Amino acid sequence: MAIKRQLLEWALAEEYLHGRMSFIAGPRQVGKTTAVRDFLTARHQAKLYYNWDAQTVKKRFAQNPAFFMEDIPPDIPRPYVALDEIHKYPKWKNILKGYYDEWKERVQFVVTGSARLDFFRKTGDSLVGRYFLFKMLPLGIKEALGRRFAIESAWSPERALPMIPSAEPSAAEAIQALLEHGGFPEPFTVGRDSFTTRWRENHISLIINEDLRDLTKITHIKKLETLLYLLPEKIGSPLSLNALKQALESAHGSISLWLEALKKVYLVFSVPPWTGRLSRAVRKEEKYYFWDWGLVNNKGACFEDFIAVQLERAVAAWNEWGRGNFKLYYVRTKDGREVDFAVADRQRVYLLIEVKAGEEALSPNLPYLQEKTDAPLAIQLINKKQFCVQKGKGLWVMGADRFLSILP
Repeated sequence: MAIKRQLLEWALAEEYLHGRMSFIAGPRQVGKTTAVRDFLTARHQAKLYYNWDAQTVKKRFAQNPAFFMEDIPPDIPRPYVALDEIHKYPKWKNILKGYYDEWKERVQFVVTGSARLDFFRKTGDSLVGRYFLFKMLPLGIKEALGRRFAIESAWSPERALPMIPSAEPSAAEAIQALLEHGGFPEPFTVGRDSFTTRWRENHISLIINEDLRDLTKITHIKKLETLLYLLPEKIGSPLSLNALKQALESAHGSISLWLEALKKVYLVFSVPPWTGRLSRAVRKEEKYYFWDWGLVNNKGACFEDFIAVQLERAVAAWNEWGRGNFKLYYVRTKDGREVDFAVADRQRVYLLIEVKAGEEALSPNLPYLQEKTDAPLAIQLINKKQFCVQKGKGLWVMGADRFLSILP
């Protein structure tokens, strides 16, 4: 069963690109290639997909750098040409710059890749102003249910919550399936624990043995692997690098370098503290989460990791739609008051999220920090089907199936 990835509804739409190339990055095996190939096939443009790992593509390029123009049907105006893994080719930016400058009126270029694309595009500026970056991340609820997401009417943080959100009848079951098998299409679609376990082991091995070695100069791969396996028990808490120094027998600087490497290859991501106008806010330590929340064994921490990924998905989508410049944070004061997540821009907090899995009783930290941050909306998310209770102005305890149903 192919899963329709909703990202392509805006990542390949002219109203969001305005003539620019579309760069689609994201974790390995998250479904970028499959989604783009399905998109082209549906438009009778399947032959315009080119994988630059393939020898046939390299041979055609050597014979004619503009080889793809030979394949464009004359009756299709401005077709899509997908260049997968082109960033592995020497001087790929100059090649793309030349393609775009010469054929941007005739071709819509789509460039896909994983960690390497996101990393290498940041070096140099020869492509500035010629592309927009989009991120394909692990599955969301709408995708798991096979539902289309209506962008034009979608909620985003600068709006007040329009109503008490309803949940699709099968949303809670979709959440359970995602929690069990993760948000990567293949194990989710197969839906078998044995397959998910083997897939996950192979996935991590592939990233460590290929992407990490290619993108970094790290020599202590074994220590980095040890760090990776220490992180699950740290989920949900600000990560103290000093506390890891003894376990890893390594310097603070080395651990920081390894964490950045794990972020580059889309194994983990970090959530910084929001400081803003909040006095006595914690300002340094970040929280870390896995893109594959199934790596976290503790059920409560796994649920929080799952929510973190869903919020990162939403933040990326809102920014890609041009709704704002949002970022995911957490809020913590020096006296220990904390809320798990805050969606904010540089000026204000729009949304606070506290994750409590099964606790219906409102955390006192949520209304306290809602008042201190002046957030118009604060929600305590629990993993309980169809639950929704208002606790104050813009203050709710809500089932994840309801809230996630309104997120992209």
